[in-house]
Amino acid sequence: MKTTVRLNIVAVLAVCATLSSVTAEGNTYTVTSTSGSPSTSGSLPWAVAQANSHAGLDFINFNISGGGIHVITISTTLFLNDQVVINGATQPGYSGAPLIYVQGSANVTSLMLLQQQSSVSTIQGLGFYDYTSNAITILVASQGNWIQNNYIGFYWDGAGTPILNSTLFPFTRGIGIQSSFNTVRNNTISGVDNAIVVGEDPSQAWSGVAYKTNAIQYNRIGTNPAGTTAVGFGNTSDGVFLGAGGSQNFIGPGNVLSEMASSGVELFHSSVVGNVVFANMIGVDAAGTTAIPNKELGVLLANGANGNAVGGPWGGNVISANTFGGVSLGTTLPAGFTGAANGNWVQNNIIGLDANQGASLGGQQVGIASPHLNHRERRRCHENDEKRVRRKLPERPCRPRSRLRFVRTDDYAQCPS
Repeated sequence: MKTTVRLNIVAVLAVCATLSSVTAEGNTYTVTSTSGSPSTSGSLPWAVAQANSHAGLDFINFNISGGGIHVITISTTLFLNDQVVINGATQPGYSGAPLIYVQGSANVTSLMLLQQQSSVSTIQGLGFYDYTSNAITILVASQGNWIQNNYIGFYWDGAGTPILNSTLFPFTRGIGIQSSFNTVRNNTISGVDNAIVVGEDPSQAWSGVAYKTNAIQYNRIGTNPAGTTAVGFGNTSDGVFLGAGGSQNFIGPGNVLSEMASSGVELFHSSVVGNVVFANMIGVDAAGTTAIPNKELGVLLANGANGNAVGGPWGGNVISANTFGGVSLGTTLPAGFTGAANGNWVQNNIIGLDANQGASLGGQQVGIASPHLNHRERRRCHENDEKRVRRKLPERPCRPRSRLRFVRTDDYAQCPS
């Protein structure tokens, strides 16, 4: 386990070195229009087309006249085929919240899709909503990308009620990743089904490709951008979902994973191996002192997920206030899946208490449910959670589980009658 983690860290550093060594010698294309037409000079689709046609690193900046938020409505997916930095933070007046939103429609599956030669690209400082599959899709030919400081799955002017993508098109995701060595950080992802999906559909035959060493850190998933409340926000399934091939990824540090209709984190395939879930706030706010429950579980490992760590020497999680339980190592599943999750570690977490370990954040029916062969130690639990560690979880309501298609609209597995 230690050797694997060391190799992963080296790989991440190698990607970072590659990014920092790239010189700023490419062309810069400036978006000055809210037009969604690639034939309009100064539009975002035009800028993407220009960057795709010029080999090597390019930059797309923004300078749209007028104050406030600007919405760019596109009619087709923006395919990124070469290395590019798309920087919404260059829009005049930007101070942390996106001033440029990319909006799709019923005809747009993914707003941006990274493929072919687009490795080590950056998408930052933008808002994304109104699409039918993923806001951002990263395919296997594109690796080492940076997705950061974006609002994904909703439109919000900072004052009124957010417009959630889940009210426009249910069962959509924030970011779909079938790729490795990517960094997803400092984003707010709300108003979707699964916020971040890594891997392939676990109900289908796995291709054998591993999607590894992705770093998911300092995101607000299911809450507002401050991580203080979920009023008006929330996601309708999981925060982070690892499907087939999702291995050796780092979920943490610093994520808030709260107000999911299912679980904060779900690891769900026998090829989901060697992942670390660490130093996150799960079911609570960013300070770890106020309950923002996930409606089922904090962390779920099932369907053969093995050799993963929840907490450990990398840093424990605060996992409190989730409705059914904190951590479930295995569960009962429909036919075609296995409920077992063996050989996992749960260590150094705070379960059932606030981050200061001074108060109970109640509501979890079970602290840790482990009917299978796993390792649990040095956990700090509320008294009631400690008593329930070995209890079986209550029956979970049967919900259709979205299959992990990354570009097209989902279809759904049937619940048993």
